[in-house]
This record gives sequence, structure tokens and C-alpha cells, in this order.
Amino acid sequence: MSRINIMNKTGALGCLCVLVLFMSACAGLNGENTTDKPLAGEETAHEERYEAEDAQIRGKIIRQTDKEGFSGKSYVSGFTEDGDKIIFTIKNEKDGFYDLVFRASGIGGKKENTIYVDGRCEGILLTEESDVFLDSVLKRVYLTRGEHKITLEKDWGWLDLDCLYLKESAPMDDEVYQASGVLADKEADACAEELMKYLCGIYGEKILSGQYSLYGPDGKEIQLINRLTGEYPAILGMDMKDYSLTAAEHGAKPQVTEWAEEYWEKGGIIALSWHWLLPDRYVRGEWWQALYADETTIDLDAVLNGRDKEGCELLMKDLDRMAMELQKLQKQDIPVLWRPFHEADGGWFWWSRGGPDCYKKLWRLMFDKFTREYDLHNLIWVYSGMGEEWYPGDAYVDIIGEDIYPAKSCISAQGDKFLNALDYTDTVKPVMLSESGFLPEPENAARDGIYWLGCVLWGEDYLIREPGCGGHSDHLLPGSVIKNFYNNDKVITRKELPDFKEIIALSES
Repeated sequence: MSRINIMNKTGALGCLCVLVLFMSACAGLNGENTTDKPLAGEETAHEERYEAEDAQIRGKIIRQTDKEGFSGKSYVSGFTEDGDKIIFTIKNEKDGFYDLVFRASGIGGKKENTIYVDGRCEGILLTEESDVFLDSVLKRVYLTRGEHKITLEKDWGWLDLDCLYLKESAPMDDEVYQASGVLADKEADACAEELMKYLCGIYGEKILSGQYSLYGPDGKEIQLINRLTGEYPAILGMDMKDYSLTAAEHGAKPQVTEWAEEYWEKGGIIALSWHWLLPDRYVRGEWWQALYADETTIDLDAVLNGRDKEGCELLMKDLDRMAMELQKLQKQDIPVLWRPFHEADGGWFWWSRGGPDCYKKLWRLMFDKFTREYDLHNLIWVYSGMGEEWYPGDAYVDIIGEDIYPAKSCISAQGDKFLNALDYTDTVKPVMLSESGFLPEPENAARDGIYWLGCVLWGEDYLIREPGCGGHSDHLLPGSVIKNFYNNDKVITRKELPDFKEIIALSES
């Protein structure tokens, strides 16, 4: 999953072949951040400025003057305790979309904190670490004319904040939804091509519903959604974690491919992630923690460049196992939204240990191994590494995914995250909520012009009160939000999908 929690818990290719694939994958490196970075002291064309020291402060935030470059009498620092927040009272002259520009810097690394407007969650503000104050921007927030309360509340915390500006947002460009639908895999099967054609056809007009489930079509999450809404999600998301050889060696008996076949037969779309568990030789603690950077010791650069030959062979065995499992779906003409190596930018998974360059090499290695060696052509490749610097390149990516976990009961469209994802590449790629801790309110999304291709909600405690309990919990997602999302005409459920099997059969005839 994400930083929140993980859903509950053979012949190898030689390293020479690996290096050939690796060099092929490295050819043609391609690649904004939520942070604008003017030079220290540079004047920017802002509207009215609201000084942090004049705002309402709650908690253990303090006023300071140590750092140079602040604009008023001081700046504020801290945001280290839960509940720490600062509240600006602002006034705008007309209805419209505004960028909220916070002049700030992260302490001890980049930081994410939550922004509220008049008490409702609007988004997550990313602030880079810096010795000077930088512009951290939350884009495209809709404000009616008049007075508003803008609150920055601690999430990760550790922030220096100078002031807040408001700027009118740039208009949305309709071309951002005009994706070509041409797949990165030039030998893609008809099933993948037809699904991608459909996805691009609805992109910018509708949002696909989606749900991760620990136990596939019969999981408690799917049952609960049906009881609440009378509907089933268009996309079923599942995890291939237990197909890792480490899991198999410890007795795991996964059924994900069988569940994928079942949901496809019922008319749904399949999305698969892989919390890849490393071999035991790289694991510090328990085997099921072998996906975390802090619990593993792998030197990814050494593996990819042939210095760790044994590690190279072990990873290739895992890739072989996964490719053969995915081939079972290919033989059934089942396309897959394939999302490996997610959330690299967070640093909590082992595949981010070597930095962006190693990450991109690993992605390309998998892509080439699957498509060339195993002729796997039913995959639609979804990148959710969560940053431009990790982007493997247009030749290896079909869809851009964002994994977003805002404050509880957030229903904003998260337009800032959507717009930043568009900047990973100059090519128009569909953008989806590939993993989500919230459901955007469809009417807000339509008003804001923010149409995520789909929203795949994470499972367990985002829907279920506790493991083994089938009742709904209002802790994070109220039942009313789920009902409103699934019963809105801008949201596509499973029964509203076309008959992909018939479409694919006709395209192959």
C-alpha cells in the first residue's frame, strides 16, 4: 500500500542477460513539483500578502527572526505537535480559482501538511527543505467572493512559514484530456489496446470507480460498497505481494490471478500492484517486512550494475515468477492496469533506495523483460512513483497515477496534485488516483475541471471498522460520501462498463 499500512499481512536469467536488458532499458532517459522556486530575494508578482506573524496561531508554533529573507516583522516556525495550525483570514474580490502561495521552507527534508479552507480539507501542501523561503503552491482552489479562513495544519509538520499570497489560477487547458491512447508497448495485445481506447474516450468526462480488496471480488470492501450503494466498482485493485518468492517460501498461497479472472468475467477492470518482497538475504526483520527500505539492506545499484551477481539472479527469479503469473491472464485476453514500484518519492519502499536513476533502470528492466523475453503484451503500465524525477519516460508509461491520502473526510478534487502530475511529461497521459484514502466529490471535480481517470480507494480501515468486521466505519469515509460518489452520474460503476470481451473478440476477428 502506501505509508499508511499494507493489506494483511524457475529458472533464473543470468546476470549477463540482465545487463543486456538493463542497457536497453537505460536508452533514451526521459523524464513540477508543487514548489515554485524563485531565487532568494527575487520579487514575484503576487497579490495581497498575509503575514504569518499576524495570523491566528494554535499550538506550539513560535515566532522567529533567525532565518533571513522574511517579509514582515518575523516568521513562524514549528508545526511539530498534532493540532499545531495557523489560520489566515483573507479576502478576495470575486468568485474564481486561486493559487494559495505559501512562502515557506521545510525543516529536515521536504514536508507535507494539510490545507483547509473554511474548515474543509482542500489539499496537501508540499514544502521543500531550504535555507531560504520558497513559494510552495496549492493550485486551483475555488473561492467565492468575500472573506475566508485559510488554515495550514500539521501533518508531517516541521516548517518555517513567512506569509501567504493569493494568485488567480491559470485557466484549465482542455488539451490535457486529449490523450492519444497509443500504448508504450508497441506490440500490445488487442485487449490492452481496446481497454486503453475506452479509457481515453471517457477521460475528461467521467471518473471510474475503483476499490482495493484483500480477498478479491468477495472481499468485505466490495460487499460493503454493494450494500451501501447497490453498485460494484468498475476497477478491482489487488496486490501481487504474495507471489514474491519470499512469500511463497513462507507458505503464502495467493489466489489473485483467479480472482482477477472472476472479476473480469463479471464485467470489471483489473488493476494489480506489487508490494515486492525481497529475498531473505536482504531482510533485517520479519519476512513480511521485506518491502520496506528500513527493513532491508539491498544495494540496488550493485544489483543493477552486476556487482551483486547473486542478488541480480534472485531478483530475476522473482521477475520470472511474476511474468509467468501475468501470462495466465494474457492467455484469457484479460488486460491489466499494471502498477509496479509505487510511491518511490516517499522513500519507504526498497525500490527507492538507489535514488531516481536506479529506480528508472529497474522500471525499464522490468518493462523490457516482460515485453521482450516473456511477450507480455496485455499490460497497461501505470506509473505512481509520485514525482517527475522518478518518471521512467514516455516509452515505458501509459498512465500516470497519484497515491493521495489527505485528511479524513476530504472530498475536494485535489486539483493541485492532478495539475502537478501533468508536468511529469510534455506528452498527454491520462492521470488517475491509483491509490486513494478519499473519494473526490464529483460535483466539485466537475466545477474545478479536474477529472481523474479513475479513483481506486484503498481498503481495510478506509471502509472497514477493523479486520474481520464487515460494518462501515465513519472514521475516515462517511457512508454518505461513498453513496454520493457511486450514485453520481459522473462516476462509472461496473454495470456501466461496455462488454470488453465482445469488443476484444470483434477487434481480433
